[in-house]
Amino acid sequence: MADVRSIALGDNTVYLIKRAGGRLLVDTGPDYAGAWEALQEGLRGEQPDVVVATHGHHDHAGLGRRWQAVGTPVRVGRDDAALTARPLLQSPSETAAMLGWAESTGAPPETLAHVRERIESRRASAQRAAESSEYPEDGVRWPTGLRYPTFEADKLVEGDTEVAGIEVLAAPGHTPGNVVLAVREEGWLFSGDQLLPDVDPLPAIQFVPEGEGLRRFPTLAHFAASLERLAECGFTRCFPGHGEPFDGAGEALAGALARIERRCARVRESLNDGGPATVYELCTRLYPRGTERHFWQTASSVQGHLDLLGSRGEAREADGRWEAC
Repeated sequence: MADVRSIALGDNTVYLIKRAGGRLLVDTGPDYAGAWEALQEGLRGEQPDVVVATHGHHDHAGLGRRWQAVGTPVRVGRDDAALTARPLLQSPSETAAMLGWAESTGAPPETLAHVRERIESRRASAQRAAESSEYPEDGVRWPTGLRYPTFEADKLVEGDTEVAGIEVLAAPGHTPGNVVLAVREEGWLFSGDQLLPDVDPLPAIQFVPEGEGLRRFPTLAHFAASLERLAECGFTRCFPGHGEPFDGAGEALAGALARIERRCARVRESLNDGGPATVYELCTRLYPRGTERHFWQTASSVQGHLDLLGSRGEAREADGRWEAC
C-alpha cells in the first residue's frame, strides 16, 4: 500500500511517495527564495531517502544541490545529465547549433537578429541562475525568480527501473532524459511535465551529443511516443508537476494525443494545399500573428509537428523545404 503527499511550491508541485521500500520525493523543487523552507514544512519531518527529478529543467531540478548538501541522493535521467551539470547554452557548439537551426527555418534577417538576442539573453540568464547568490526579482510563477545551481546527479536513471519500490519509466520527449514515475497497483502516474492539466508543453529545440558534434533531438516525435506508451498502462490518477492531482489520467493522455493529431493535420493540410514550404513559411501560413510576435515558440511547435509527420512517412524535408508524402 502506497501513500502520497502533495506539496505546492509556487507553480510547481512535488510529491512524497511512501511505501515499504522507503520514501521517494518526485522532483527536487524549484529554487526560489523560501522554497527550501516551504518544502521542509510540507514534508513535516518525513525526509525522503532519495529524490528523482523527472527532468533537468530549472523548476524541476533546481534544489538538487541543496538535497545533496543534506545527504539525500538525487537521480536524473541519463540523457538529462548535461542539463543539471552545466548552465544552458554555455557551450559555443550548443549556441551555434541553435542559431543554425533558426537559420535553417528560412526566417528573414530581422527575425534572426531577434533570435540571436534571445539566445544570448537566455545564455546570460542561465549563467546568472547558476552562479548568483541572489534571487532574480522577476518572480511571476513563483514568489521570486529562480536560481539553478548546477550539480552532478548521484546516479543516472537509464531505461525503466525501480527506485525505493517505485517504478521509474523512461519517457523521452519533453527532454531527452525525461522520466515519469508510477505506482501501478494504485493506478498512479507521476507525470512531471509529460502530462499536465489544460496545457500541452511546447516542443523545444534541443540537441544531444552525436560523435564529436550535436544533432537535433526530435522532441515531439519522442513525446508522442511516450504518451502512447503511457496510454496503454491503464493509469487512473495523475500527479502532475504543475497543478493539482486529477482523476481520469487515461482520458487526459488520450486528449493530449488527440490535440497533437489535430495540429499535425493542420500542418499536413497546409503542405497539401499550399505546397512545399520552409518552416518559416509554414509558420506564417498557420500562425501569422504568433510568428510575428513569438517566432521561437511558433517555429519550435511547427518543427515538432513536422518531425512527427516525418517519422511517420507523411512528410519529408529536402533542401530546407518540407513537402507532404
